[in-house]
Amino acid sequence: MKRFFLISTCFLLCLACKDQTVKVEEVDQEALRKQVQPTEVKVATAEYRPFEFLVSATGTIESDYELEIIFETSGYLKELNIENGQRVKKGQVIGQLQNDKEKFALEKAQVAFDKAYLNYRNDSIARGSNINKDVTNTFELNSGMKGARIDLREAQINLENTIIKAPSDGVIVDLETKEGSLVSAGKVLCSIYNDKSLTLTAKVLEPDFGYIKRGLVADVYPLARRDQSFLATVNEINPRVNEEGMVQIELKLNQSEGLLPGMSASAIIRVPQELHIIVPREAVVIKQGKPVIFTVVNGMSQWKYVEIGLDNGTDVEVLDGLKEGDQVVLTNNIQLAHDAKVSIAEEDLTNSNQ
Repeated sequence: MKRFFLISTCFLLCLACKDQTVKVEEVDQEALRKQVQPTEVKVATAEYRPFEFLVSATGTIESDYELEIIFETSGYLKELNIENGQRVKKGQVIGQLQNDKEKFALEKAQVAFDKAYLNYRNDSIARGSNINKDVTNTFELNSGMKGARIDLREAQINLENTIIKAPSDGVIVDLETKEGSLVSAGKVLCSIYNDKSLTLTAKVLEPDFGYIKRGLVADVYPLARRDQSFLATVNEINPRVNEEGMVQIELKLNQSEGLLPGMSASAIIRVPQELHIIVPREAVVIKQGKPVIFTVVNGMSQWKYVEIGLDNGTDVEVLDGLKEGDQVVLTNNIQLAHDAKVSIAEEDLTNSNQ
């Protein structure tokens, strides 16, 4: 009886299960898509322009004109009218040696010349008007006027040498001699340089030498002023590779305010290449082992395989896969998927890296 009851119960349960209908609720894909928040991205515009291959160089800023000012004669430095960093004009008196002896010597030479001239004039008057070049020369020798003229000029030069003048416009540097010092002929008083004409003497790697040409534009970054760049132009190339595998070049700075000779600086030389589609380097990501760039079309991301050319560390050439004017994604593009909703940040980075 018990067995019959169990069998009946199982039969009734089976009938009850057959009568039940399983209802599966369909997922509204469109509704889910609307609920997903868009990924905020920054974009740049793909541009068709010459690609600039960048060559790095490092070196030292120098003045195109720098000159040492030396003492032409010995003596005590009676006056010193300059200090380091002072700007002077050409011909300006910047110092003077004690010159009493030189003044006295000039007076004696002047007297001797005047006396000789009187003798020459008396001889000329006595001879009359029949005086030719040879006779004049003889009279000058006999009167002593020729020698006296030389002695007078020598005395004038000796006095002039005690007065020190600036040889050009510029800035005084390396001044160490003090007023009242005893100096000797040939000793350096100071140096003067033209701060309006500065050059960066730098070195580039041998493999980059082939890209460098005169007239190329460069951005110079002084070590002491890293927040500021200065435009320069390649002015000279020394066609020799040194022992370190470097080639020396000179870059003429277009501006010099705030720069000093001796400053260390680096330079980025721009070498224009062929016309191509150019995008910032951040736009390129690797997907499945291939370079990919995401573009934005109607608020949706589009996954595009591209062929990449040269890379200068800032921009890259895109040889195939993009067209001019495409908006390329620069941020949040590593995990971005194809056909995903995106919103563009207010900052458009077009040209920001140029």
